[in-house]
Parts: sequence; C-alpha cells; structure tokens
Amino acid sequence: MPEIATDAVFAEYAPALRAFLAARCRDAELAGELTQEVAFRLVAAAPRLRANGNLRAYLFQVAANVWHDHVRREVVRRAAHERLGAEERTGHAADEMVLERDLRAAVRRTLATLPPAQQEVVRLRHDGLRFREIAQRLGRPLGTVLTQMRAALERMAAALEEYR
Repeated sequence: MPEIATDAVFAEYAPALRAFLAARCRDAELAGELTQEVAFRLVAAAPRLRANGNLRAYLFQVAANVWHDHVRREVVRRAAHERLGAEERTGHAADEMVLERDLRAAVRRTLATLPPAQQEVVRLRHDGLRFREIAQRLGRPLGTVLTQMRAALERMAAALEEYR
C-alpha cells in the first residue's frame, strides 16, 4: 500500500481545517495549535491510510476529535482547579515546587539524550514556533519535523514515566 504524501494532503486541507476549528473555539491562535495537532495525527496515521480513501472526511473527523479532546482536557483542568481550595493550594505549594524542579531537571537530562535533529525540533517548538515554521527554519519537510517531534515525545514519555 503506497504511503500518502502527508505534506501535500495537509497543505491542501489546512485552511479549511483551521476554519473548522476556529469556528468552534473562536480563538485564532488556539485554532492554529489544534490544526497542528491534526497534522501531527495525520503523520502518525499515514502508514495506515490509503491514498484512494476519503482523506478529507478523515481529516475533518480527526479535527473534530482534536477539538473534543481539547474540550475534555479543559473541563477536567477547570474542575480540578475548582476542587482545590485556597488552603490546599498553599499547603501543597512547597511539595509541588520540589517535584516541578525535579521534573524539569529530568526533562533536561532526557532532552540531552535525544538525537540532535529531534532536540532542535523540541527546542524550537518549546520556543513557541509552529511546526510549519520549524520546518521552514530547519529546511525540512513538515512531515519529517512532525515525525521527529513524535519520536522525541515518545522517547521522553518513556523516560519520564515515573513522574506520571
């Protein structure tokens, strides 16, 4: 089964996907971030997709799923924040600071073990660049950048499992 050209497919549908997501979230920046997540999921799923399938319908279903995932995370985050009273937040602040410092150190150590190409992508993404901007800056195809980010995140997640 021939693999689809994710760069071309995403470039064709990105404006419509961004508009679809912007209509739901009413925030252009968030819509851009969610659109990048759709691109990430496209690259991850590319080996399983058929070039002769309905890629447009697939991408819009992925976009709807990305939106629903975002809403669920926001609901959980807000509920957790509301459950914590002012006293609890103050009481746990010192412990949280120590854990956060340890986690940051572990992230830096893990990042240092990644291949240089993956390190570049992670650092640029952390600096706030969008995946398309990273691809342009590094002179790499968007699909390559997304694949490098996915690989980096998988390695980092495995290395940082104890902090979950």
